[in-house]
Amino acid sequence: MALPPLASASLAPLATLLRAEGGRYTDIPAVLETGDTAGRHGFAILCPQPVGGPAVNITMLERHPHSTQSFVPIRAGRWIVVLAPTLPDGAPDIANVRAWLAGPEDAICIGRNVWHAGLTVLDGPAEFAMMMWRADAGDDGIVHELTTPLTLTID
Repeated sequence: MALPPLASASLAPLATLLRAEGGRYTDIPAVLETGDTAGRHGFAILCPQPVGGPAVNITMLERHPHSTQSFVPIRAGRWIVVLAPTLPDGAPDIANVRAWLAGPEDAICIGRNVWHAGLTVLDGPAEFAMMMWRADAGDDGIVHELTTPLTLTID
């Protein structure tokens, strides 16, 4: 699967590109959406290490049924966004998985219950701010191991 550049319209309805509209203050409530279960907002700095090669294999997806999850690059080069809808049985809809190549200017808010790959960076060690609702019950991170990895081609 080749990776097109990240574009706002292509993310909908799975995620939102976090950008100021028209160079002006833009409120994006989904970033600080309160979860549907008891918990608190969480903010962390993630430090992913780069993956290399002309192709990247994605072997698992995760989803957060109680929370949106936002990623904002602090120090980053290119990174990969992989999203998939959720089927009625809760599994990822692999037939409709989509992937993009994001850059250091791209921040996203992934919708609640949307399957996504872990934070995958390409050009060097990175730092990202991550915001989400942290469910007190600890049941907001569901992982699905893929029987066949998704192979993404990096240009």
